[in-house]
Amino acid sequence: MRSLKKIPILQGLLEGNMKKTTRLKSRWCFRISILLWISIQNNLLFSQVIPVTDWVNSDHKAENLMGIKKGWFVGADFGANLFYGAVTMYNNFPKPKDFCHSFGRGYSFYGGKKFKYGLAAEAQVFKGTIQGDKISPPLYPRKFTGDVLAYSVNLKYNLSQLFFREKQDRKFFNRLGVFAVIGAGQTYYRSILYKQAYNNQWYIEKTTGYSAKGIDSAGVGSAGGVVTAKTKMGSAIIMPVGGKINYKLNKKTDIVLDIYYVNVFTRSMDSWVRPWIHDNKYLYTGIGICYNFGRSDEDEVPAEQRILRPHEKKSKAESTASDADEAMPSGTSSTSKKGLFKRKSKKDDKDLEVKMKLYELQLKLFEMQFLLTQ
Repeated sequence: MRSLKKIPILQGLLEGNMKKTTRLKSRWCFRISILLWISIQNNLLFSQVIPVTDWVNSDHKAENLMGIKKGWFVGADFGANLFYGAVTMYNNFPKPKDFCHSFGRGYSFYGGKKFKYGLAAEAQVFKGTIQGDKISPPLYPRKFTGDVLAYSVNLKYNLSQLFFREKQDRKFFNRLGVFAVIGAGQTYYRSILYKQAYNNQWYIEKTTGYSAKGIDSAGVGSAGGVVTAKTKMGSAIIMPVGGKINYKLNKKTDIVLDIYYVNVFTRSMDSWVRPWIHDNKYLYTGIGICYNFGRSDEDEVPAEQRILRPHEKKSKAESTASDADEAMPSGTSSTSKKGLFKRKSKKDDKDLEVKMKLYELQLKLFEMQFLLTQ
């Protein structure tokens, strides 16, 4: 009988424990849901605070620069010059061991005006050296050296507005500009062709743009002549085709990689002329700087996207106040408070906004914890 009386009591205890556990579970579910809601609000908060730059590279959009004051640019570069002709040991590109016998050097100056639809006109002057070496048995070895002076008028087209979208992120390609170049002009050149005789000595075999004496055509068994003076340079029409890759440093300055392939309508740049050979050519690759006139502050690269970020310029009042604070001995305080003459930057304003949002979030958390404990 006693055991039968205990059964309702046990059932009541079990029911009480079940209700308590359900209340605890519901309370913990409520707390978890509150925390999830707060985390979602936190993500939304920071997504609104983080700024997104709206800067667009001027080379990535179609500009109308038909005015007189806008669109002008000048530049200079230097680099290597590779000759293509009869006296060379390669068809496309020399082997590394032959670089010192194949590459010349050169530099160029250019300037021009941008218009609209991505078009620009450019005038370019190039000065450099060319050289080559040829060993083709049963012929005896030959080599040549020469100087080149060329000028051309080029048409430049902006390919960036076609292949690059108006990016607003911080990627490397956001600051690149690609241009195609084609033009026409004239080149002037001088060169000396050498031959190697049986005694392994190099002698002059033929010249272009020089006067020489003692040159004979007896071949490998004879000695060559000597150069006495410079004469009129040889000349020919040229057609350069190539491109430029610009990397924007700031609103006015670009680093430029200049590559162009020049077709010279002559066969005598290396002073070795035969009926079956083709016209001479040379490939110039240089790196330099281009300066753009008439750019506004809208074209300035944001500080957060620069490699070398500039320091903020101090105002005259700020520098005077900082000098006065440094001059005062320790233990004495300046009458002007820190930051009185300082201008608040946009970054400081954004940091302050983030801090205020965090304080609001903490207050909400305290309020939620207080409600949960009640």
